[in-house]
Amino acid sequence: MEAQESSRFTRVAHRVAIALVAIGAAAMLVFGDRPTTHLLPDGRAIHKRIVVSYWEEWTGFEGRAMEHIVNKFNTSQHHIFINMVEVSNVNIKTLISTAGGDPPDLVTIWSGIMGQFISYKALTNLNILLRQHVVTPHTFVPFAWKLCAPYGTLYGLPATTDPNALYWNKILFAKAGLNPDKPPTTLKQLSRMAARLTIIKPDGTIKQAGFLPMEPNWYAADWGIYFGNHIYNFKTGYFNIDTPQQIAAYRWVQSFSKALGYQEVDSFQSGFGEFNSPLNPFMDGQVAMELQGPFLANFINRNNPRLIGHYGVAPFPTSFGPPGAATFGDCDIWVIPRGAKHVQAALEVMKFFIQQKNLEYLNDKQAKPSPLMKTSAAYIRRNPNPYIQVFDRISRNPNVQSLPPSPIWPRVNGQLTVMANRIWMGASVVGQIRHAQFLADQWVQRENHLAALRLKRELHR
Repeated sequence: MEAQESSRFTRVAHRVAIALVAIGAAAMLVFGDRPTTHLLPDGRAIHKRIVVSYWEEWTGFEGRAMEHIVNKFNTSQHHIFINMVEVSNVNIKTLISTAGGDPPDLVTIWSGIMGQFISYKALTNLNILLRQHVVTPHTFVPFAWKLCAPYGTLYGLPATTDPNALYWNKILFAKAGLNPDKPPTTLKQLSRMAARLTIIKPDGTIKQAGFLPMEPNWYAADWGIYFGNHIYNFKTGYFNIDTPQQIAAYRWVQSFSKALGYQEVDSFQSGFGEFNSPLNPFMDGQVAMELQGPFLANFINRNNPRLIGHYGVAPFPTSFGPPGAATFGDCDIWVIPRGAKHVQAALEVMKFFIQQKNLEYLNDKQAKPSPLMKTSAAYIRRNPNPYIQVFDRISRNPNVQSLPPSPIWPRVNGQLTVMANRIWMGASVVGQIRHAQFLADQWVQRENHLAALRLKRELHR
């Protein structure tokens, strides 16, 4: 059965590779020459250590924060050395390298790919950390633990967390005659405030928008959360797309572009600057309110420090309860791929990474709340995010919804994003939602069929 699983895993990974990274041969998986000599931060060469290969998804200042922790580990003992490499497209490359039998020992992946990795048996079971009492289900905030152990088996440990919240520009609130210290607490109130904050030029084009649900386009699949929808059924593996809550959510989404004019909105958004730049539409004052994660504070600090002290953050309103009754949360996760050569050493590294002082350092540098249930007062005090306490409280909420642990989630997520963008540009809400439900049902059925075949083969071995 293991050989059959590996064969299917290899075929799937090969198709993904062709589609996304055009990798034609196993040699392409080698990201540069592997050094034969590894150096400590002070330039000394290491000798007789186990070398743990670690692929890190973050680059720039975020990658430097992880590098600091790696260097700290490498100089703290003389048995293991972490060789950290920053890798682009790390999710796909990890999947392919695991299929090819040459994975890294440790890697940081996006939580949305966890279901696919688990289904393809591409991850090492980490329940030994539970048996050793290194962690418990209460070590981390609820949604982070659920992402790492979606069905009771632990497959990863959380590195950083990204619960979403409402950002608002206090300067623009004051100019519109709104109280800059009172954000909307209901979705209806948010819509009314957005209308007051919107400025139309004499030629009919948009100068300033109060709120655009599709800016940024990262959370297009998640709006049903704020209307009480749960996108995934953990018992059946099917998706709840065609529901009254989803229909209400995307009618609400469409109401903004419909009121402003679909072409006008499209033209307005096409002029937005890059996220990590002073021309980011929220930082630049083109959009007055936005749904975003905690990391935005870091980019405001770097790209538009004049906005510091002039924006606020609060739990996002919902249609069925107080602000924060539900929201979306994401997570970066440390995993050990199946077939890793140094599992025991990688486990020791993970134990070091999740020490409170190390997790707090990493999340501090990314302006995020720690995934740990226990945090220090110093961490909250020194965090560069002035609203870290807001995000910390949100992350502890048991109603935070995270990405489904489904092997087909990346595909479903892509279709939901297409659905949302079409609705945003005026397509039928009900028609698009029903089409997405139809496709998702077909994909689940196909995945269930393949799972049944795998089980049948195993029983007849």
